Amino acid sequence: MADNGKKRKKRRWPRALLDLVVFAALLFMLHQLLGPALRGAAIRADVRIVSAGARELYQALEKYYEINRAYPNAYLRPSFELDSLEPLRRRGYYRGLVTVKLLEDRIDAYDSPDDRGINQEFWLEMTLESDPGIRFLVARSNDAPLGGGEWREGAFIYRDGILESLQP
Repeated sequence: MADNGKKRKKRRWPRALLDLVVFAALLFMLHQLLGPALRGAAIRADVRIVSAGARELYQALEKYYEINRAYPNAYLRPSFELDSLEPLRRRGYYRGLVTVKLLEDRIDAYDSPDDRGINQEFWLEMTLESDPGIRFLVARSNDAPLGGGEWREGAFIYRDGILESLQP
């Protein structure tokens, strides 16, 4: 009878291994099915956060202009800093955290062209970290690369080759 017990144990081992393989295959298939949906949901959430941050940045730059009669300088000190958003933060115009959702935790580019006078217009562009194909433009200018040479005022999202306003 002891031999029968050993045979049963030997028969159970392949069955447990088969169960483990089937379970792993099911987990893999579930991951393959849910992964894109979860990634899409995360990207949509990031777009909402950065869109709100872009609108806030536009309002902050407009407030800065109201008080200083010029937008932050692109090159001369104190210049606009792409990672810390100074001088907007230090002076209390902007308190948001938009940069945490951006590629390399910073704005891609900022300029204050002199077409209309020194620091009388601006544009900044940002790239979403979770999907670099999605970009944002905050502008009051016709010189922004994403703006296509047209005068743009406000916050915009650029995806699939289309620039759309984010204004409510």
